[in-house]
Amino acid sequence: MSYYISLLFNGLVSGGFVALMSLGMSIIFGMMRIVNFMHGSLYMLGAIIAYFLGFYFGASIWIGMLAASILVGVLGAILERTLIRRLYGLDLAYILILTTGLSLFLEDTVRNFYSVTSSAPFLVPQVLKGAVNLGFIVYPKYRLFVVVVSILLCLGTWFALERTRLGALVRAASERPSLLKCFGGNVPLLISGSFFFACALAGLAGALSAPMRNVSPYMGQEMINIVFAVVVAGGMGSIAGSVVMGFASGILQALMAIVYPQASTVIIYVLMLVILVVRPGGIFSGVDISQFPLHYTPMTERVRAFFLSRPAAMVALAVGFLLPWFVYPILATDIILWGLFAVGFDLLFAYAGLLSFGQAAYWGTAAYVMGVLAMTFGAPTWLAFIAGVAISTTLGLFFGLILARKKGIYFSMITFAISAIIAFVVNQFADYTGGEDGLHGLSRGTLFGMDLQNDRVYYHVCMAIVILVIFFLCRLLKSPYGLSLLGARENERRMMSVGYNVFFLRLKAYVLSAFIVSTAGALYALNHQFVTLEMVNWRASGEPVMMTLLGGAGTIFGPVLGAGIVVVMRNALSSITDNGSLYLGLLFITVILFARRGILGESLHNILDRQQNTSPHNGSDGKTAGNHSEPVHSSKEAADVD
Repeated sequence: MSYYISLLFNGLVSGGFVALMSLGMSIIFGMMRIVNFMHGSLYMLGAIIAYFLGFYFGASIWIGMLAASILVGVLGAILERTLIRRLYGLDLAYILILTTGLSLFLEDTVRNFYSVTSSAPFLVPQVLKGAVNLGFIVYPKYRLFVVVVSILLCLGTWFALERTRLGALVRAASERPSLLKCFGGNVPLLISGSFFFACALAGLAGALSAPMRNVSPYMGQEMINIVFAVVVAGGMGSIAGSVVMGFASGILQALMAIVYPQASTVIIYVLMLVILVVRPGGIFSGVDISQFPLHYTPMTERVRAFFLSRPAAMVALAVGFLLPWFVYPILATDIILWGLFAVGFDLLFAYAGLLSFGQAAYWGTAAYVMGVLAMTFGAPTWLAFIAGVAISTTLGLFFGLILARKKGIYFSMITFAISAIIAFVVNQFADYTGGEDGLHGLSRGTLFGMDLQNDRVYYHVCMAIVILVIFFLCRLLKSPYGLSLLGARENERRMMSVGYNVFFLRLKAYVLSAFIVSTAGALYALNHQFVTLEMVNWRASGEPVMMTLLGGAGTIFGPVLGAGIVVVMRNALSSITDNGSLYLGLLFITVILFARRGILGESLHNILDRQQNTSPHNGSDGKTAGNHSEPVHSSKEAADVD
């Protein structure tokens, strides 16, 4: 019995870390409507600061906690003042993606200076060493200390926000910044101070975890996934929801470790998925985010029409056929297939107004189904390919029936949960999928007498498929359905009022996106002739986001250009430096801050729209199609924050 009680206490310890992290994220979202994806990196920095002070200077956990919270809080405040504040008043997607780029940058920067993966038991002072007898269990003092500190900090933060004058000012700065400013309140200071405190909590949680967990530059990746799921399940912006769900998540993981240890991590995503389906606002119903869009398309109708025109298609076709003469055929194939993946994502993002963090579920499912059928059951390669795409698309239809009714962050987080669940399932059937080793030895075979083992031949086959898919997509977007989809993105209520079924519009877009991504994933697996867990990993879902924004969302060919830049850049950097993620993160940040239309979109905007704006007969075509949905807050509120 004491063993099980010990596991439950360990769950409280883990839940304490998650609760502190979730509390900080909820404060940031409640105050500024910011989804801070770099919170996991701040947690990692706190742990490394404490480790560094203890290892090199002999500092104890007291100094480590103080230094980590202050330094991480200051860093967070600096990033908020210099970078994040530039995006206030814009769509949530801007800040979400900016903080993702900052996370990549911070992780790879730290990796250059710190590569050790070990815990820091030397931080624990003498008074917290050993164990204490609680009567029903003998439990380590330090772990008990973590639980007590976590609970006290959470209660103290709640009391400060809900029962003190400072808390009233903070809430006023969030809810009525204009009114508070009229009464002499320093709104920017309150917001920066709240951001500092929230980041300090992440640093403190990292410092507390250092004596118990392996400290590494990537320790924040899994933590941010769990924290995000907990915050959404508890209710975005709800202090009580974040704290309660944080501790509950730790206990639930501990219980699952007793019943089915392999599912101890994925159970959080299953719980979040169930909660969001049954109670979309979360358990404690925090800030209503269902109306907050998570897309942006700062592309004018004139530019969009150009990308759907015949000249643009001819230029893209010429580039496609010349590509294997400038780079290796396998690399060229990677570019167009990642580009097709990004095009499938962009259909949802720019045209349906849905930001998906789970398209890797279909990218990987099609590849694994094809691999299992071909290698385990001996099916012909291209029959297995068709089956893999069909099964993966059917899976997209099943999940689409749930997802098509969701919007904003809820949609994004459910797709993220689905991707995590698919990755878990793939790893559990290791006898068929190869587990962490994956499936190796896929054969491309032949097609209509063509030997697809020849890389150049295979490239042209893939190119033909990509051309057909993009041609179909261009025709579709010019059709009444494509215009209806854009209308539903811009003004859902108006479309419903004139008789359109928005649910089916989005369902069709989601299933079509799943089909495009599945096709690209199966072809990608054949290109490399193996399938690995990386194809269903959550990071694979982030790649098309980066590629789409880099090339230009809503431009059809922009995502393919973005894929080319990312793939070539990663390939070139891999032979020069180990800091590929650092440079990609910097590129990501630069694009979000200075070229939000993407490289292709910004270039065409400068050429076409500025020509029209200087014309004496310019009309209304120069209006930005995305202007109706771009701001999340009013411009007046953004000015108050600044």
